[in-house]
Amino acid sequence: MLSIFRKGEEFSHGVEFVLLLSFNEDALGNKVEHALVSLATVMSESPSLIVQFTQGLNFNESSKEYTHGVVIRFRSVEAFKIFLRSQEYKDVWISKLQPIVLKSLSLHFSVDPVGTELM
Repeated sequence: MLSIFRKGEEFSHGVEFVLLLSFNEDALGNKVEHALVSLATVMSESPSLIVQFTQGLNFNESSKEYTHGVVIRFRSVEAFKIFLRSQEYKDVWISKLQPIVLKSLSLHFSVDPVGTELM
């Protein structure tokens, strides 16, 4: 599997954070869009910690347990920890996401380079 978005050498190491979200049905639409825009804003304000940020709607009809997904690549384990402890992230989670999220699942894992060639 090849990465689509990358920043050269910076992309070959770090921590991958995958967040799956299922929103309350009454929140779908503007509330969800506003919450995800707020999350994207926090991500874009943290370039020293984050290498890549993507989010999107789950379009797989056979797997609708989670409605949206977020993938964040952090520069390091320390960058991941700093971000999760940041007041900006906590504020967005508590004020924008938590009130409308039915359930969430987060996974985080270390990313190590495979091979010696940049693809």
